[in-house]
Amino acid sequence: MQVVVINGSPLEKGITTQITDIVLKGCDVKTYYAYKANIKPCIDCKYCFRNPNECIYKDEFQVMIEDISQADLVVLASPLHFSSFSGELLSSISRMQYLFALKYVHKQELPFKKKKALTIITAGNNYPTMFDAIKPVDSLIFSHINATNIQRLLIKETDKYTVDELTEIYKDEIKEIQNYINS
Repeated sequence: MQVVVINGSPLEKGITTQITDIVLKGCDVKTYYAYKANIKPCIDCKYCFRNPNECIYKDEFQVMIEDISQADLVVLASPLHFSSFSGELLSSISRMQYLFALKYVHKQELPFKKKKALTIITAGNNYPTMFDAIKPVDSLIFSHINATNIQRLLIKETDKYTVDELTEIYKDEIKEIQNYINS
């Protein structure tokens, strides 16, 4: 199974990455670190509205989106920042605006095979509604890349527990996600 991870953590070896690695153990994974990737944010220039399936920028996004198009599973992994993905992750995925233009302006099919989707979010605290804003955002992103049956692993209280403790606390959810990945 080919897996593409877009990791929105500023810490390449932080809790988000460690949890993601545990969940995806044994998978063929290609990871894009939003804080390191050479991907400029969308500037709403409308170039993609005039030029189907193109963006004014030529950077690492084209490589990432090609990998996503071929992936069997796409994972959005991020610490929770103000009830959403990290800014850098949102900035990177803003470039998917060209997919909107391709589908709705140019009336073309999106060039993605059907795939699975997984969102992994880590949060330091435990507020009742802190994950609510993630769901409509990841649903929209995944719909644009032909990903269905979104699964979510929402990890709370990372400021309170170690990764080993979190792995134990969330072992049932992790096992369920791993079963989903391998089904």
